[in-house]
Amino acid sequence: MQKIPKIKDFKAPDNYFESLPERIMDRIQPNRSFHWMKYAAAAAILIISLGVWQFNTSTSQFETLAMDEEVNLYIESQYWTAEDVLTMVDNPEEILDQILAEEMVYEVEDLSENDQNWY
Repeated sequence: MQKIPKIKDFKAPDNYFESLPERIMDRIQPNRSFHWMKYAAAAAILIISLGVWQFNTSTSQFETLAMDEEVNLYIESQYWTAEDVLTMVDNPEEILDQILAEEMVYEVEDLSENDQNWY
């Protein structure tokens, strides 16, 4: 045992623990604020989604318009008959009601008490 060197007791420098928190905080890098990036990312996603939605709705409107024109062309050229068109739809009653509503004009006359009804 005498061959082992004697270890000196470890002694902390003066005021080491009093200044330790300040030294640790000085070494830590300050957190960068990325709050504005969250808002910028949310705004970018919103703008992109609105652009995609607008593009898709305008495309579908053109497709619907083109389909209506094509159907009208088939009907006008008498390639399709009214029965053919009605067999292609899911609810022919609704189509017939719509056609009747467009073609028939109802005129309602307000009759006052003094008017006479002639039959």
